[in-house]
Amino acid sequence: MLFGLDGVEVGLIIVFLCLFGGIISGFPVAFAIGGSGIIAFGIIAALDSSGVLIHQAVDTGSQAYRDLMAAGVAQIDITTFRYPDLPRIEQPLFPQGWEVAMDRNLSFIVNRMNERVIAGQSIETLLAVLMFVMMGITLERSRIANDLLTTMARVFGPLPGGLAVSVVVVGAFLAASTGIVGATVVTMGLLSLPTMLRAGYSPQLATGVIAASGTLGQIIPPSIVIVLLGTMAGDLYSAGQETRAQAAGCTDALTYLGKAAVISVGTLFQAAILPGILLAFLYAAYAFGFALLNPRQAPAVQLSAGRPGEVITRGDATRWFL
Repeated sequence: MLFGLDGVEVGLIIVFLCLFGGIISGFPVAFAIGGSGIIAFGIIAALDSSGVLIHQAVDTGSQAYRDLMAAGVAQIDITTFRYPDLPRIEQPLFPQGWEVAMDRNLSFIVNRMNERVIAGQSIETLLAVLMFVMMGITLERSRIANDLLTTMARVFGPLPGGLAVSVVVVGAFLAASTGIVGATVVTMGLLSLPTMLRAGYSPQLATGVIAASGTLGQIIPPSIVIVLLGTMAGDLYSAGQETRAQAAGCTDALTYLGKAAVISVGTLFQAAILPGILLAFLYAAYAFGFALLNPRQAPAVQLSAGRPGEVITRGDATRWFL
């Protein structure tokens, strides 16, 4: 064991460090995630082959294990977490070698690609992804987002940190319209960042608000991320409930649960509405509170019909708000 940790725990730490290093390296996220996975697997395989990573597994040959099996406990439920007093044996992290583990992982990836790319064309839910992309292009070409940002800036501008609050509000609207994080961040960056900097906003606050509001597209429905995760989560949930039903002695999950083992994308949308709105409110509240504590870094401004006006005082902003 390394540092007194189980081999699985050390492996998770290695994966996290590689992923963190890949993301902050500056490479595109798609390449960073894939590369960090390959590097992490190589490190874990090298440590496992050298005998450094040791995994403590349940001793399936012990009398205590046989007693649990005789008592009717399913094999899948017998783990070190549920039964920490069971005898354990030390074994490598990859019992059959890293070559077999890599072969199984590659086979799994190829099968999932086949299911998602070829068979996935028949999943009607994934058509929502194309619709979201089309909505994002429509907002960009029609300049609706520009008009919306200008309108919100005129409404919230006289408040301390009003431009930052307007960026959060517009980001929430764009998130509910496109469901794309990258498009929201780029659009808000091009439209609002120059205006906020000219108005005297600190670059840290301006860029932070834009980046934070852009991430609302991941959670505020409709969201492309929820659509993609919903299809995958539904398949995994159905398979898991079928395994659970068979372990309990039932023929199928419908008989065991009394209802269909289905997680729809609509259900995930309903569950994400309140957290998304709450997150947008917290972003706006933080920007407003930061402006009250640091008025020079987030001054109140008055936007005229054509261009940003001069900075107004806090008293003027308070009277306008009242």
